[in-house]
Amino acid sequence: MRAILMDSKDSCATLVDNAKCGDKISIYNSENELISTLNASEDIPYGNKIALKDIKKDEFIYKYGEKIAIATKDISKSSLIHVHNTKSLSVDIPKVMKDEIIRQMGIKI
Repeated sequence: MRAILMDSKDSCATLVDNAKCGDKISIYNSENELISTLNASEDIPYGNKIALKDIKKDEFIYKYGEKIAIATKDISKSSLIHVHNTKSLSVDIPKVMKDEIIRQMGIKI
């Protein structure tokens, strides 16, 4: 399984494969160099973010070297980062939509 890290400041990487809990994830930088590995602590679908470190509640989440969200609860390293544990800094997603995303993705809360 592969994920890409876009900037050295990022606290997450984006999966380019579907990952199942326990799968080894190889993290590559934007130059396609392997920089680290970790094991997914839960199922994470293609295109979603995986935490590269423990992230505390109210801590910013970085992608592309920029703040993209704030953690609404503690997020463990190698966990899925999504609407169930973040608040976007660019769009206010209504609760009913978040609930539907969580339901459709089968995210365990």
